[in-house]
Amino acid sequence: MDPLRLTLAAARARLQRGELRPLDLVEAVLVRAESVQHKLHAFLWLDPDRARAEARKVAHQGPSGPLWGIPVTLKDLIAEEGAPFTCGSGRRSALRADRDAEVTRRLREAGVVFVGRAHLHEFAYGVTNENPHFGPARNPWDPERSPGGSSGGSAVAVATGCALASLGTDTGGSVRIPAALCGVVGFKPTYGLVPRKGVFPLAPSLDHVGPLGRTVEDVALVLEVLVGAPGRYTAGLSSGVGGLRVGVPGGAFWQLAAEGVLERFEEAVRLLERQGARRVDVDFPWEPASAAATAILMVEASWVHLEGLREDPMAFGPDVRERLLVGLAIPAERYVRALSVRRTLARRAWDLFRDGVDVLATPTTPIPAPRLGQITTRLRGQERETRALLTRFTNPFNLLGLPALSVPCGLVEGLPVGLQLVGGPGHEATVLAAGWAFERARGPFPTPRV
Repeated sequence: MDPLRLTLAAARARLQRGELRPLDLVEAVLVRAESVQHKLHAFLWLDPDRARAEARKVAHQGPSGPLWGIPVTLKDLIAEEGAPFTCGSGRRSALRADRDAEVTRRLREAGVVFVGRAHLHEFAYGVTNENPHFGPARNPWDPERSPGGSSGGSAVAVATGCALASLGTDTGGSVRIPAALCGVVGFKPTYGLVPRKGVFPLAPSLDHVGPLGRTVEDVALVLEVLVGAPGRYTAGLSSGVGGLRVGVPGGAFWQLAAEGVLERFEEAVRLLERQGARRVDVDFPWEPASAAATAILMVEASWVHLEGLREDPMAFGPDVRERLLVGLAIPAERYVRALSVRRTLARRAWDLFRDGVDVLATPTTPIPAPRLGQITTRLRGQERETRALLTRFTNPFNLLGLPALSVPCGLVEGLPVGLQLVGGPGHEATVLAAGWAFERARGPFPTPRV
């Protein structure tokens, strides 16, 4: 059995019909994981014996939940009792969690089998997954390139069949960016919908927990477990996009992107239009939203790590330490002003979704996967900071707390790029249905040859 050929939804159906045993599925995933781990480093911890023991326990219990027997990974920022809880930090390398995070508990009760701890950027504070303590995770489409971050290991695991789903966190794009760069689906729900208890924070007022999977249906199934609402999102997936108002932002903010990315995006929007959606031009102050999100993230992250900075600043990797120290120097006035901007823009965004559009469509990232160590990227004749480019189209929606989906929409120079679909607060079902309609119209997406 090749786990790369199975979606979570397909595996779930076979397990529930008795055509597939949890032990066989988990074994296939573990064989795959052990074969690619040395090439791509998707995991910070992989314990096959523990996973097999969990699979035997789940099998003995019998079908007991909506994700019974499904192999899943957790970003090593999400507590799992008895497993490492490094958060990508060298100073936490010997630490193990003494209890499950709330989302871990819900997944466990749903019958999943945890197969490993997914690699991440140190303390989730970065978008390249280049970790100075554990080495980089690598993109399965080109191991010399970044998988994106900070949930890079989660995306690599799903893209390569090392898990049928993974759970990551998203503070400025950390689920959607790696999903786009690795050719899988990633979803950031409305702020606060998924509980964060037991998840190590980066910037508490921007942090979201969200799933990654092979398909939109897969992430919808996981999301239903995370929020305790069977059928809430999957029941309406096939509703289609007939008459759906799809907002497409204009202006210079969205034009700062590689030509190939813009071409794939326009193709995606036209595909939605052919399915019955209606394109609506949208004007919104995205630049202030992005700037406010950055300011809030930097101040809150420095507050979270204040004690660690006082104890031993050199324990942090150079890139994370630099950003934490810069965050300490940001005046309180700038933080308060950013919070005020957030309130104003949130009201405008709610008005936009109430009166103007049903979903927004944007590229997920302005560029495909950069090379490892690529600090700047040449775009439109200028050198731009790669880190800022990767979060450019995602972090406004962390500021606004809106549900946002990344679904693969094509290849640029052999590398995947994503279509981002965003909805109004609490409108997860609308976003997922639009993503499912696009995915069905697009057809099967290729998998990396690893």
